[in-house]
Amino acid sequence: MIEEIVHVSRIEGGEVWIEASRQSACAACSAKKSCGQGALSDWMSGSSVELSVINPAGLTPTIGQSVVIGLEEGGLIKASMLVYLLPLVALVVLALAARTLGAGEGFQILAAVAGLIVGFVGVRWYASTADNGRCYQPVLLRLV
Repeated sequence: MIEEIVHVSRIEGGEVWIEASRQSACAACSAKKSCGQGALSDWMSGSSVELSVINPAGLTPTIGQSVVIGLEEGGLIKASMLVYLLPLVALVVLALAARTLGAGEGFQILAAVAGLIVGFVGVRWYASTADNGRCYQPVLLRLV
């Protein structure tokens, strides 16, 4: 399980909302000064994200308190594969289907773009189903 220490930003009903700052591996990299990704990381370093976490243990944190949240590695790997691989596969399949049917180059490009869009819509639909969406959401593990 991947764990991170974050702060509770608000509590609404039974939902616990946390605020986490965006972090990057660029801080430990020796090529940080000469890398475009390092510059982008520095630009985004002050931003934070707020999201709801699952509280299966029924912990009662207070606003501003530090808590430990966790995310299953398997869920992270599955989500990464889903988000990156499915749209690319759909792009290639529709482009090859258009080529096989004898379509011109312009239509092949349109079919590839349509495949990419279909892939992203498919990912969104799959992730939003009730039984699948829970494995991608962080879980409140313990209070600090």
